[in-house]
Amino acid sequence: MMRHPRSTHIEASARSPAEVAKIEMTIRRFFEALRRHDKPAFQRLTTRSFYSFEGGKRFVGSELLEVVRNMHAQGVQLNWKIDTIDIKLGSNVAWTAWENSGSAGVSTKLRPVRWLESAVLVKNEGRWKIDFFHST
Repeated sequence: MMRHPRSTHIEASARSPAEVAKIEMTIRRFFEALRRHDKPAFQRLTTRSFYSFEGGKRFVGSELLEVVRNMHAQGVQLNWKIDTIDIKLGSNVAWTAWENSGSAGVSTKLRPVRWLESAVLVKNEGRWKIDFFHST
């Protein structure tokens, strides 16, 4: 019998407040790196095998960062506000999901946007890194 992901059992010891805070900070820093076009920070926050699904396309490594940089260069504003992050945590893997509300467009035609997003993070050498990111 398949179980809904929300019903997955996770040991209480694995869900320490410190680990949850580290995961949340990794996700928020990821968006800050995108906003600032900070490739070194982006690479520190993602795994070597990182890829993402965005806008119906697959992006490998820092290709997503380049897409955001190009959009900004064309005058497109992307304003993100990450809501509460739902975290399912194992010993070295975390599945996360959240709603990201904000706005997008050029300054004269900025419109409200709501993205549904998720990411898989892995813990490597004591640090959480994003291995996969998906945005609708």
